[in-house]
Amino acid sequence: MLGNFFEYFLQTGSNDGHLTILGATSGDTGSAAIYGLRGKKGVDCVILFPHGRVSAIQERQMTTVPDSNIHCVAVDGTFDDCQDIVKASFGDADFRERVKLGAVNSINWCRVLAQTTYYFWSYLRVTDKYPNEVKASNGVNFSVPTGNFGDILAGYYAKKMGLPVGKLIVATNENDILHRFFSKGEYHRYDINKSISPSMDICVSSNFE
Repeated sequence: MLGNFFEYFLQTGSNDGHLTILGATSGDTGSAAIYGLRGKKGVDCVILFPHGRVSAIQERQMTTVPDSNIHCVAVDGTFDDCQDIVKASFGDADFRERVKLGAVNSINWCRVLAQTTYYFWSYLRVTDKYPNEVKASNGVNFSVPTGNFGDILAGYYAKKMGLPVGKLIVATNENDILHRFFSKGEYHRYDINKSISPSMDICVSSNFE
């Protein structure tokens, strides 16, 4: 959806007909962004990922796409280091304007908006099957594994839109900056613990910020 939006508006002359998409991934969404943008006219896509910190399958999904507008860069560091590069690039106004910089992945509002549909769809399916239970509990609770506060942010917006959501439960691994914030009010960056769930190995939640 996002790639089609970009291509459509660029063909109308928006943004001088060109857009350079820059994104960082911990492994789970990089290939989705790439496949959504591959071959799109007027779009160059640059995806940063932490070298050695994504699975072999995730890396191949990103680096074997042959389209000339796709560029994958392995960064010697963590996902947070990749995200720092993205943030610094957007913070440089001259560079941002010169390359016509745009965002992808969960820091793009279009992506978050699309994710709200998950919550509406699942709410309707649950209420179809358990209407009385949902009514008695004043909504549906959602538990979302997250490191970067992306998908669960969409759940928060769905709730603000009026969807009867009960609790939004943030599930983390040992890289628990979100758990520490919500349970203790602490938001301190620690070193990343490499785990079996690399897409959650994040110590700075960009979407939360």
